Amino acid sequence: MTEFAVSDTIEALNGGLFVSPGFGIHAERVIDSYELIFVTQSRLDLFEGDRTFHLEGSKTLLLYPGVRHGGLLPYTADVNFYWVHFRLRAPASSDTTFGVPKVASIRDPEGLTELFCRFISDQESGILDRCSASQLIALMLCMVGRGTKQERPAPGHGTSRAGRSTLVDAVQRYISAEYCKPISTSVIARALRYNPDYLERVFSTQEGVSIVDAIHQKRISVARASLHHDVRRNINEIGYECGYSDAGYFRRMFKGLTGLTPREFRSLYARTHINTH
Repeated sequence: MTEFAVSDTIEALNGGLFVSPGFGIHAERVIDSYELIFVTQSRLDLFEGDRTFHLEGSKTLLLYPGVRHGGLLPYTADVNFYWVHFRLRAPASSDTTFGVPKVASIRDPEGLTELFCRFISDQESGILDRCSASQLIALMLCMVGRGTKQERPAPGHGTSRAGRSTLVDAVQRYISAEYCKPISTSVIARALRYNPDYLERVFSTQEGVSIVDAIHQKRISVARASLHHDVRRNINEIGYECGYSDAGYFRRMFKGLTGLTPREFRSLYARTHINTH
């Protein structure tokens, strides 16, 4: 675990998106900066010093300056990962810090993707100033730091290994599998054989949102990923595939949860530096 001060101590360097050409291997090298790697698709196999790392989708790795790292295995044909380099300036006077684990599983991969996209988009368009770049990387590191945070279980319920209520996990799994269909609290309660009011009370107590809000969050999360990764897809079609039969309602929900319309979101994150070596 590496501790970073929550202040302007980060010197941002550069970032990009690596898209596998289907051959080759990550170069062996020693760099003088930190590097945060975020795998979004397939698997990346690296070493750093005498440690090895096998990173699958939605996992991050923080590489340290002055330590040799490189590839263990050739790139798979479909691996994609974001990367950003940064340094730490002299420690600030503030003693408020946050921990960044060496490896983390990201709870909100779409949110971290958006931070990388914003950084890279502004970098490519020439409007990324030093302060904004530092703040964006600080937000990335905060999100990575939350990746291994344990959640407090609801009182009186069995818990999974992640510390969450098994009942809440069942609701989230149902939402993840059925979000594109016309589901509701009553539909989920019937499928899980629970009283709707009881299910809502347990879920909202632990998650801090209603089941309906969780459904919308999942749908808009999938829509965000589709808008970013497939810039030619029709926006109404994306909304329909995410569970919204009414295009206007989809746009209102999207703006309510992201602050942007789907078209604005797509335009904001359209510029990305891609490298293949």
